[in-house]
Amino acid sequence: MTGTPLAVEGLRKGFADRGATVQAIDDVGFEIREGEVYTLLGPSGCGKTSTLRAVAGLERPDAGRIVIDGTVVTQNGRFVPPNRRDIGMVFQSYGIWPHMNVFDNAAFPLQVSKGKGKPPKQEIRKRVEAALAAVHLAGYEGRMATQLSGGQQQRLALARALVRRPKLLLLDEPLSNLDAKLRQAMRAELASLQQELGITTLFVTHDQDEALSMSTRIAVMQAGKIIQEGGPREVYQRPATRFVADFVGTTNFLSGTRTAARRIDTPVGAFDVASDPGTKAGDEVLLAVRPEAVRLHLSEPVGVPNVIKGEIDRVMFVGECVDCHVRVGDTVWVTRQDPGLTAASGEAVWLELPADRVSVIL
Repeated sequence: MTGTPLAVEGLRKGFADRGATVQAIDDVGFEIREGEVYTLLGPSGCGKTSTLRAVAGLERPDAGRIVIDGTVVTQNGRFVPPNRRDIGMVFQSYGIWPHMNVFDNAAFPLQVSKGKGKPPKQEIRKRVEAALAAVHLAGYEGRMATQLSGGQQQRLALARALVRRPKLLLLDEPLSNLDAKLRQAMRAELASLQQELGITTLFVTHDQDEALSMSTRIAVMQAGKIIQEGGPREVYQRPATRFVADFVGTTNFLSGTRTAARRIDTPVGAFDVASDPGTKAGDEVLLAVRPEAVRLHLSEPVGVPNVIKGEIDRVMFVGECVDCHVRVGDTVWVTRQDPGLTAASGEAVWLELPADRVSVIL
């Protein structure tokens, strides 16, 4: 594992709860490659923050092995403290010192270093200026931290994490305190900065949009376990479980039975699918279809497979698209259509489910 920025194996951590032990981290393992953004994604209580805190040295796991850049920092009683793990960390709250200016905030990790680990003043200035320039805060050195906007404070927290030139950057919900519009802007800026600097990053979030737009790979967590790992497109378009499909975006579900290769029989008709991995004839399965994958027709298409008839329940204009809800039997399907759609409630429509956009879940 020498040279791997981060390797985690068999990580476990339990917490006492009303006389029982709850496994916050349950046999978690993963590796992060050089320069990538690896995201732990999941709801509150799934174990993602506990995992990050164990990597940071802020939690002592019950079992497992953590290796940072070839150095074992946790294993069989060995526990390297956070200040010796060669990491930078940005918390949800930023932790900006209000009584310090921008320069002193960024310089703080270097100024509190002791002994031979503390660089000379000229080196500190050089590294702080480089870190501030990297996050586009050059020229703000003398400004008080309280005079910065929310986005600038987020960038200052990032500069403070980078000034030590760590092997690994840990981001714990760094955008959650920003309003929606600023969060979207900072998402793009943070992704751009990460690519520019090429720093290896472990990112924790519950926000699916952040995970999908910023990650090289995503690990979806549930009840202390990683239940699916893959690239953003793979996780979104080919969810491995109903939980993943439901948590990562909006999804339409349809129960069915596999009757033949790449053929699923359902209460509303038989459907062709592009692949049915791991299934055999007679298996009960679940079809998952994203709203934007559904093609809506105002008249019945001829010679087109995978079509079901429905009735428009409601149409909601949301700017860049319309969310068109279509009732099919007792179920309402959510579809995402072009904003020019003029259909109204009560109209008959036909939904086409392209075979290559239908996921089969066992």
